[in-house]
Amino acid sequence: MQELSGKTAVITGAASGIGLALAHRFGAAGMNLVVGDIESGPLDLATTELSDAGYDVAAMELDVSDLDGIRAFESFARESFGNVHLLCNNAGVGAGGPVADMDNLDLWKWTIDINLWGVIYGCKVFMGAMIEHGEGAHIVNTASMAGHLSAPMMGPYNISKYGVVALSETMAKEMAMMQTTLGVSVLCPAFVQTKIATSDRNLPDEVKAAHGRDGSASETSGTQSVIERLVASGIPTADVAEAVHDAVVNDEFWILTHPESTPAITERARQIVDGINPPLTGFV
Repeated sequence: MQELSGKTAVITGAASGIGLALAHRFGAAGMNLVVGDIESGPLDLATTELSDAGYDVAAMELDVSDLDGIRAFESFARESFGNVHLLCNNAGVGAGGPVADMDNLDLWKWTIDINLWGVIYGCKVFMGAMIEHGEGAHIVNTASMAGHLSAPMMGPYNISKYGVVALSETMAKEMAMMQTTLGVSVLCPAFVQTKIATSDRNLPDEVKAAHGRDGSASETSGTQSVIERLVASGIPTADVAEAVHDAVVNDEFWILTHPESTPAITERARQIVDGINPPLTGFV
């Protein structure tokens, strides 16, 4: 989709991090912006920031794990600017915990509902009209290097991101088979300077109560501290947004923003072919 100016981009998880960077990049390309996020206060601030930058923007509070909410968001987008040409299913959270722990099932469900079902809902609700209008369109699904490499203690996150990769590959093949004008990309970054390490701030109240969490820094565990340091040392969100922009314009499926991480994908493939049991080392 080489011509972006005057077309419409829809972005979830757009109040901060990669989502906000995507909004700035595609706004700078001349696109109308429809942004959604579950955090109403940050979303208001982001909307003002985008508007002050000179972009045409419409915003709606959104929980991507709610199918009816996604349907309302799609209607809001069409009512705001007409046909949708770019959909960035970007909203996501980070959560982990051992597979053997039965007490964390609600955390697993929360993570998978947002990271995987949120993307599924976005694709299913938006795709039909994006194919039908025939003006050229593209969908970018945010996965992770965790969609290729499984770190221990990150089961729900890994599962959700592997699912997004599989969904995106399936979509790309189906769109080619159907000879549509809808392109597909999957974004698989390693560590990026976002707020994903503090995803607890958006936990539902009942889950917070069950696990004694309120998202505050005082509750940060040793493992959490390591994750926060890794995220803080990651690449800037603007670099990711630039890579996504280039992939959309050039119709590229894989968006791998960390070249130093990609050899691990090759090594994992070799281990599979050679029948080597998964080692503890080699994850990102």
